Amino acid sequence: MKKVSLLLTFFLLLLTAVTTLADSNVDSTVYPPPVEPAVEQTVEPAVDQPSGVKVVMRLSWRLVPGAVKYKVAFNDEVHTTYINGIELEVNSVSTVFHVVALDFGGRIIDSDVDVTQVETNPTAPKTTTEFDKMDYGPLYPVYSWVPTHGADYYQIQLFKDGELAREYEAYNTDKDKAYDYYDEYPVNRGGDYYWRVRAMSNYGFAMSEWSEQTDNVSFKVSSPNRVCALGDSITHGGGAVTVPPSMTMYNWETYCHIPVKNLGKSGDTTDVIVERFENDVLPFEPKVLLIMAGVNDFRGTIFGWQSATNYKALIDKCAYYGITPVFLTPTPINAGLIRKSRFIEQPPYDWQTHYQFLCDWIRKQPYHIDLTAAFEDENGELRADLTSDGLHPDEEGKEIIGRAVEEWLKNNEQLWN
Repeated sequence: MKKVSLLLTFFLLLLTAVTTLADSNVDSTVYPPPVEPAVEQTVEPAVDQPSGVKVVMRLSWRLVPGAVKYKVAFNDEVHTTYINGIELEVNSVSTVFHVVALDFGGRIIDSDVDVTQVETNPTAPKTTTEFDKMDYGPLYPVYSWVPTHGADYYQIQLFKDGELAREYEAYNTDKDKAYDYYDEYPVNRGGDYYWRVRAMSNYGFAMSEWSEQTDNVSFKVSSPNRVCALGDSITHGGGAVTVPPSMTMYNWETYCHIPVKNLGKSGDTTDVIVERFENDVLPFEPKVLLIMAGVNDFRGTIFGWQSATNYKALIDKCAYYGITPVFLTPTPINAGLIRKSRFIEQPPYDWQTHYQFLCDWIRKQPYHIDLTAAFEDENGELRADLTSDGLHPDEEGKEIIGRAVEEWLKNNEQLWN
């Protein structure tokens, strides 16, 4: 019995030693369970953070009008993000953060942005889409989220009526971390939709759980929609260079109190819009179709008369299906600001000739909305105070469009109601 007792004692001592040695070799970068701090600029932890253990903190703040990027400073570090949120690795949950909003030129437009939410060691990406604030579900959804710390790429899934409908992968670029994905395929079939995202490693394993199914990622597609809008990125939405159409601040439909189904698709020229008419317009059976395009024509290689020819084709299609087309004059561009942006193709020297030709043609149509007076400066270019990049109108410009559309629809209610 004494031998058994001695052997048992020796075994327990050996087990204790092995356990202690294993504990001493734990990687100091392993993240502890979530600790929920108070939502303040200076965050005091509920418990002491173990020394040497890194913490990932996710900060969120309100979207600042006109902000193209944000600088987030803490201790001696400064980080940049292009969306109203960031994940950072810190040594303590009591770290003090300072968020500054900058415009396209790097000028400060808000020197002390309030952090509205702080999360410790989040387990899933935070989505930033605002589909719940839109009158109708988007035809070409843009999925957006706060980038996950350390992620190499993201998996995105779209569900229809509870079943997986499509799946994508979004990869980080050299310039910044991926935070949105533009769906190239229309969501034109009726049903209840939602999307989700998770962070992935280059080794193929998940670095996070899937994002939650909440109201902001859900939308419904149904028909008929009495008023629809067909166009390019200015119809699609987004602004201040980096804010995607998934957020409502830079979408002109936001400022029109009569619901409008958005059929815009970023990058389209008028000939592409004609091609997708049957697939993207007819499923929604509109009575009135608002059409605003052409900017990608005259800033490229499509002449004004060619744009008008494409618009005539749309008139014929609308007449065949009993739809009333309403043309909006395209917004002009600001060539000087485009040259400064460096990421937008430079327009031809005679872009104004083709822009004016198309505007003159639109003014001759029985149903049209003339926006030129509100957007042109003394040189006939896009007013600099309405745009960050010289191409896309920002918040005030989108509001001008939305109010003008609302007024026209009110004055012509017999066509759509």
